[in-house]
Amino acid sequence: MRKFGIKIWSTDVLKNPHFVTECVKAVKDGKFGYVELFALPETFQETAAKLKAEIGQEKVIIHAPHSKFGVDTGTADAYTDNCKKLTSSFQFADLLSAEIIILHAGCGEGDAFVDETIRQFNLLHDSRLCVENLPYFCTATGKILHGTSPQQIARIKAETGCGFCFDFSHAVCAANHYHRDIWKDLQQYASLKPSMYHLCDGDFAETADKHLHFGEGNYNLQRLLQDYTTQDALITMETGYGTPNGIEPWLKDIDYIRLLEK
Repeated sequence: MRKFGIKIWSTDVLKNPHFVTECVKAVKDGKFGYVELFALPETFQETAAKLKAEIGQEKVIIHAPHSKFGVDTGTADAYTDNCKKLTSSFQFADLLSAEIIILHAGCGEGDAFVDETIRQFNLLHDSRLCVENLPYFCTATGKILHGTSPQQIARIKAETGCGFCFDFSHAVCAANHYHRDIWKDLQQYASLKPSMYHLCDGDFAETADKHLHFGEGNYNLQRLLQDYTTQDALITMETGYGTPNGIEPWLKDIDYIRLLEK
């Protein structure tokens, strides 16, 4: 049975503790299969004790910071700063016994930037790392990205031994930008044996990732689930932007997506 995860940020335990408590209760009640924790840079010391108390007994996946927070594995000069900003991600993974740490490929378009991401993944040398495929550009910074094709992700996987987090919306956005066949790209990504998936709704014709709640866009979510994920898949619901006021939108999401499985 597929397990769907709900996403929280490391600072939510301080700034939005009620939401964290609601998420944990929903996991314990079986509504969700795990928590995906976005590990903001340099937040481990101030949040570790509270997060351990709240989610330490649940299955946790870690999402490392990305280009919005200045992490760029595609730039050699950024490596030292990357390590500093990624330290909390590895600390949280150790603390919470996470088996997956999602890390984006970096900025820059072309083989040289992919080569640098491969070099930095190898220097980080952690078997829990999973590269995430990306859209053509970062909506927060406007920077051009790589890891935008099945071929690039296959290279990164093959040359580093890392896992793969298959983000459907990123795949759609990149395929649209490069005028590739979306369904062919999705099939090629799926053939890379993803360790887990990210899923939201969106506009199937656009190039910008919108993180819409399920039912708010025009993605064929049922086809994405049935044709491109495995029965035992871990799928984080990457739905909704902004600070949550409560868990209700995600409870509606899980009910919506479970109906499509039937």
